[in-house]
Amino acid sequence: YTVGLAATCWAIWLARNRATFEKKQIKTPFEIVFSLCSFLLYWTCLQQGDAARELRTGAEMINASTMQLMKMCDAAKQTIQ
Repeated sequence: YTVGLAATCWAIWLARNRATFEKKQIKTPFEIVFSLCSFLLYWTCLQQGDAARELRTGAEMINASTMQLMKMCDAAKQTIQ
């Protein structure tokens, strides 16, 4: 859980820095979630055994759920327009 929390904080922190210092607008919260997933997948090599497998599985689940939610939001947005 510590790695997941660290990846979450890091993704939020980097998004905040991009918005604050680089003046890049955060277009959607999905950007932060996908950044979180990439950190988790990158950091799996730092884990061993079951911890690495669980971290990879968790990152893939978050990624898949976010993709599904993104599609649902896009479909809802299109019906409104």
